[in-house]
Amino acid sequence: MQAPTAILRFALPRRGLWARLTGQGFARFQAGDLIGVVPQGDTRPRYYSLASGARDGFVEICVKKHPGGLCSGQLMELQPGDTMHAFLRRNPAFHAPADAKPLILIGAGTGIGPLAGFVRANRARRPIHLYFGARSPESDLLYDVEMARWQKERRLTAVTTAFSRSADRAYVQDALRNDAEAVRGLIEQGARIMVCGGRGMAQGVAAALDDILSPAGLSPSP
Repeated sequence: MQAPTAILRFALPRRGLWARLTGQGFARFQAGDLIGVVPQGDTRPRYYSLASGARDGFVEICVKKHPGGLCSGQLMELQPGDTMHAFLRRNPAFHAPADAKPLILIGAGTGIGPLAGFVRANRARRPIHLYFGARSPESDLLYDVEMARWQKERRLTAVTTAFSRSADRAYVQDALRNDAEAVRGLIEQGARIMVCGGRGMAQGVAAALDDILSPAGLSPSP
């Protein structure tokens, strides 16, 4: 049985005058920053990457419900009007670069969250190529409707998916290898690579990129 995944969207918390004047609270944040959620019954926060920025006017995260998971279980059971305690932690090391160079975004599972946020914020229409791995298109192809719209709006140049539990079983690193020539071409143009997902996936992606780029004497630009 597959653990459910979901996109959760929250209204911004109300801030007092002092917080607005000093920029505290949720005044400024962007996709890739972290939100620490404190579940009921525990004082330890669980961190989630933000899939939205302050300009969007809401807080959005992707959540996978873990068996016996206290925080993920509470998040998945929330109803409209419910609240949870949370705080913002900035994460500048995982912000989309401010230049206009192409981006290669590589994610799996709920790791799509911040990458989707980068695409949503791409108002300058820089080239963005997204590689997304999931288990099944029926269960956890997150942002499928949005990705189609973002392509029409030219916020997203191309999206390539790989599903590990479908008839044509594949992982995101397989999709990269299949697109080796295109990936090399983008790196030659100065493309930046951003990866979000589990440790095993990240290791597989690193190996695939090395296989793709090393023969041409290239290396990825983080």
